[in-house]
Parts: sequence; C-alpha cells; structure tokens
Amino acid sequence: MPTPVRQMTTPPHSYAARLEQLAHLHVPEAEAERLWRDLSRHRRELLRRLGRDVGERVALLDFLLNVHPQRVDATIIETTALDAIERRAISDALTGLYDRGYFEHALKRELERCHRHGNPVSLLLLDLDGFKEINDEFGHRVGDKVLQAFGELILKHLRGADVPCRLGGDEFTIILSDTAQAEACTVAERFRADVESWFETHPVCGQFLEVTVSGGIATAPWDASGQDQLYALADRALYEAKRLGSNRIVTTSGTAHPGTPAAA
Repeated sequence: MPTPVRQMTTPPHSYAARLEQLAHLHVPEAEAERLWRDLSRHRRELLRRLGRDVGERVALLDFLLNVHPQRVDATIIETTALDAIERRAISDALTGLYDRGYFEHALKRELERCHRHGNPVSLLLLDLDGFKEINDEFGHRVGDKVLQAFGELILKHLRGADVPCRLGGDEFTIILSDTAQAEACTVAERFRADVESWFETHPVCGQFLEVTVSGGIATAPWDASGQDQLYALADRALYEAKRLGSNRIVTTSGTAHPGTPAAA
C-alpha cells in the first residue's frame, strides 16, 4: 500500500524563497505560488506511480526536468541537485538501475513523446539464461554478484537518454529513446555478445560461470502505441528467443540474432 504523502506545507516566508532553497530556482512570487500548486499535484502523482513519497526536493526536480522543462533553464539548478532526482528513491538497491515503478513512469513519458513528435522508442526486455541454476549451485551471494556485474555491463552500452531498469529477479529492461528497431537490434546484439565474453574471462567470487542473456524487442509507434501492448510484444519476442535456444535477441518481426545455434 502506498505510503501516505505528507502535505506540502505553505513555505514559512514565501513560495519563491522555498523554491530557491530547494533548487536554486529564482522566480517571481506569483509564478512561484502557481508552481508550488503544480508541484503538490506532481508529488501526489509520483506517490501513486512509485508507491512511496519521494519528498519535496525530488518531486520538484522531477517536475522541472521531466514534466515542464520549459519552465526553467536547467543550468540554474546545481549539479548536486540534478543528481538528487534521487536515484535512491527510484532505483534498485542491488544494481543501481531504475526500479519497476520508475520504468512504468518513464515508458509512459517516452511513449507520449513518441506520439507528439513521431520519434521511435524501442523497448528491450532482457532475461539472464539459467540464472536460477547459478543461484541453486553457487548460492545467492554469487547470484547477486552476477546481477551487479550484469547491471554494470548494461550501463556501459547505453546513452544518457536511455532508461535501464531491473524489473525484479533476473529480468531487466532498457527503454531506448529515439531508436528504431534496426538500431535497437544492433545495440542489443552488441550487449549480448559482451555479456557472454565478459563472464567467460572474469570470474565471479572465484568461479568462472557460463552466463548469457536473451532479449526481445518491440518498437513504437510501428508495433504498438500503448504501454501494455508494447511490453506484451517485447515479452513475446523474449519468449521466442528462449524457445529458440537462448543467448539471442529476437524482434517482433521474428528476426533472430543468435549467439549460439538453436537446439535441433
């Protein structure tokens, strides 16, 4: 059940002073009061999406950067404040990637951009092959180290605009902004190959492990325009990658990019 959001109290001196304190934002008092009301609504919306209250500062920065960036020149917000779209509030504790709650928020935002501007967005779902067997044989400590290394490899292959998330267990996803399916395939295949080669040459807790990844890709607006449908199509492509023998990337068009031959 979502944690109740504390009411945003009226600033003790002025709305403008409070905004300056929170984000080094300088606006007239009348505009500051309107912004504060918008911020209160946005904070409640983040509570609904993420299941927890992120606080005034995080809500304000997320609102300015992702909802109404035209309201403010981001250069007036200090670097430490930008970092405080507090990854801790919206991140997976083990890998440092975004969590499922933020994934749903970010995918909705990217699809809205896609509909407004016509820029494609590709959704890549990833699943580690045989991860349960690794956990069963070597224990959860080794399994956690595998997940951490996998998260670091994801970050190595992404641009700043892409959104990497851990959905839970050994399931991950990447929202590839402004990326058509062919380009998404290239990124995914390069990543798949890197995962296979990295674990072949880097022991985890003293053990060389056979770790590979399968992936499925769906792309808006061509495959689907809605969030649930896009996810379902990417998930179907991922299932097909597993069925074909794992360690491969499959797209909604049925194109497979295998790392190993499918089992006969």
